[in-house]
Amino acid sequence: MSDNSLKYKIIFNDLRAKIITGYYKINQQLPLEKELGDRYCASRITVKKAMDLLVNDGLIIKRRGVGSFVKGAATLAVSAPMGSKPFGFTASHPDETVSSKLIEFSVVHPQPDTIKNLYLEETDFVYHFSRVRYLDKQPCCIEYTEIPINIIPGIRIDNLMDSVYRHIEVETHFRIQSQHQTVRACRANSLEAENLHIAMIDPIMEIEQVTYLDNGMPFEYSIIHYRHDRYEFHNVNIAS
Repeated sequence: MSDNSLKYKIIFNDLRAKIITGYYKINQQLPLEKELGDRYCASRITVKKAMDLLVNDGLIIKRRGVGSFVKGAATLAVSAPMGSKPFGFTASHPDETVSSKLIEFSVVHPQPDTIKNLYLEETDFVYHFSRVRYLDKQPCCIEYTEIPINIIPGIRIDNLMDSVYRHIEVETHFRIQSQHQTVRACRANSLEAENLHIAMIDPIMEIEQVTYLDNGMPFEYSIIHYRHDRYEFHNVNIAS
């Protein structure tokens, strides 16, 4: 610990090992940076550098004014790191005409799953919206989404009819870093059967999704239901 130039790496490696081995549990808050500085005899700048590395590794998230938490979404099935594929429905279909039909849009308190995945309080407010997404005028999926208004301000109906991610990156100048997804199959409900032009006995593909900014903060919780014939999952496993 005598080499200050390496101290941030020692802090990073120690915290990383404690997260991976379960010493710090999923969703658990880590000690505050001041407490970590006292524990490791390090400056706040050194501790912050170590914490930023944990954010970049996808192990923790930072909640402004509260602290750092072990990333609950780290256990989800599919992770799309920055640069591996485009983020969002519109960007993922550049050669097709994307359109939307808004079903619901309101400002409400977050639902329990949103609170858990975005580290919110029950008294916080979120944009709550659902919309049908079309490719070349053919229904593809329905998105059910909540986004905290204190993190992403100024979402309007015209953003929902176009691209919310474009609003985030162009108008608010935030950068989207990663998405964590769970993929499962389920049955359509009556709303989905009507809007996706399928029978209620038909299967649909459900994507549970948490999306993060490049500062490690989660800003979106979505459940997306795809027609079974309009969704393909591609994955590559590489031996380490």
